[in-house]
Amino acid sequence: MWRLHRYYLKELAVNAAITFIVLFGVVLISLVYRGIQRSQGGELLDAAKITLFWALDAVPHLLTISFLIATVVTFTRAAQDRELTAVRAAGISPRVPMQSAVLIGIFLSVAASFANHYLIPEVHFMKYRVIKEVVRSAFINLGLGGDRITIPNSERVLTFRKKEDGTGDMLDCTIYSPEPIHPRLESSIVFVDRVSIPPIDEWKASKEIPIQLSGVREPIGSAVAVTDIDSFIIHVDLEALGSAGGRQDKDEDVSSDQLLAEVMRGVHESPVRATYTLFRRCCFSLMPALLAPIGFCIAEMARNRGRVMALMLALIPLAMFYLGEVLGARFLLSTNNPWSAWMPVVLLLSVGVPVVWRQLKR
Repeated sequence: MWRLHRYYLKELAVNAAITFIVLFGVVLISLVYRGIQRSQGGELLDAAKITLFWALDAVPHLLTISFLIATVVTFTRAAQDRELTAVRAAGISPRVPMQSAVLIGIFLSVAASFANHYLIPEVHFMKYRVIKEVVRSAFINLGLGGDRITIPNSERVLTFRKKEDGTGDMLDCTIYSPEPIHPRLESSIVFVDRVSIPPIDEWKASKEIPIQLSGVREPIGSAVAVTDIDSFIIHVDLEALGSAGGRQDKDEDVSSDQLLAEVMRGVHESPVRATYTLFRRCCFSLMPALLAPIGFCIAEMARNRGRVMALMLALIPLAMFYLGEVLGARFLLSTNNPWSAWMPVVLLLSVGVPVVWRQLKR
C-alpha cells in the first residue's frame, strides 16, 4: 500500500506545487499596479514589498484552489488511464488512493492554520505600513505627484508650470487662497517664482513640512498696488495632514491568540466580530482537508468526460465555499451571530458528503 501512496503523493505534490506557483505568479503580476499606486512617497523597493505583501495575503485562497485543481487533475488522469479501475479490480478500496490526497490535505490544513492565525495577520498589518503612513498620506494629500498641490486647513491651491531638474523646485507658480497668505499681500491670487519643498527624508521625522516661497508678488491689475516679497516659509502640520484618511487597525491585523485574549478579558470593542474572525480563520484552515475527498470523487466521476469537465465540476465546491463566505458575512450583519462564519463548511458538506458517499460505495 505504501508504494501506491507514494506514487500518488509524489504526483499530487508536484501538481499542487506547480499550480500554486502559477496562480501566485498571476496574482503577483496583477497586483503590481496596486503596489506602485500605494508606494507613492516611497521608493521602488517599497513598491516591490507592497506588491509582495498583497500577494501573500491571498495565499490561503491560493492554497485551497491549487490543491483542489491538483487533486482533480491527478486522479482524473489516473481514472482515464484505468489505474483506479485496476485498483478496484484488485479488491482494494478506493479509499486507499484517496488517502494520499487526504494526507496532503491534512498537511496543508495544518500549515494553513498556522498561516491564517499568525502569519497572514502580520502580513495584512505590514502591507499597509511598508511606508510610514503619515508620510504616504502627506505625499498623497499634498499631491506631490501632480501639478496641483492642495495646502490643508487653509483651502489654498498651488499650481505650477514646470519643475526644475535636479532640485525638483516648482517654477512659475500660482497660489489661490481665500485669505491673504502674507500680511503684506491683499489679493487672493498671487504669483510665485519658485516653490521649494525639502526632500521627504528631511522632514518625515519632524512635525511640520516647510514650504518655501520665493519671488512672491500680486498679479498686475489687482485692486491693490503690486507688491513684491523676496521669500517666506509656510509650515504645514505633518501629523494633521498624515492622519487625514488614515487607516485604523482591524481584526484582520491581529493574531488569533491576541484576539481571543481580548475577547475573553472583555476588552475588545466588538467581541462578536472578533469571534467571527477567529471562526473564519478556522474555516479557511479546514478547507484543504475537506476538499481532498471531494476532489478525488469528482475526478473519478469524470473518468469518461475528460479533465476539462472534471475541472468545471470542481468549480461547484469552490462556488459553494465562497457563496458560504458571502452568506456568512450577511448573516453576521442580520443576526449578529459569530457562528455564521461556519457557513462555507456547512454548504460544502451539504454538497460534498452525498457525492463522496455515493462514489465510495459504488
